[in-house]
Amino acid sequence: MYWVNHLTGDSDVEYPLEQLSALYAELSQADAEHTDVSLTHESEWCLSAFASGLLMWENVAGEGEPRHMPEVAQQTVIELWSLLASGSIEEIHQRDWLPGYGR
Repeated sequence: MYWVNHLTGDSDVEYPLEQLSALYAELSQADAEHTDVSLTHESEWCLSAFASGLLMWENVAGEGEPRHMPEVAQQTVIELWSLLASGSIEEIHQRDWLPGYGR
């Protein structure tokens, strides 16, 4: 199981993967209060995308250290969200992440 968090703070469980580009498109409306959209797997691993291109990879239950990638293309974000939705956590871990939260 997985869920997405929209820019407005609303969430959807098992959001259709073919609509992930629409989720990403919400970032065009980002502001100081509403900054990111994300997909979270039931394992508590989460990928949050920001309008700046920043992509955050963290376990929201506090396991492990947060990681990030700057300036990630939309296609890559959607690919990684799809992997996370299917539970391919180790495959995501293998990517070239930088330590910490980034900016």
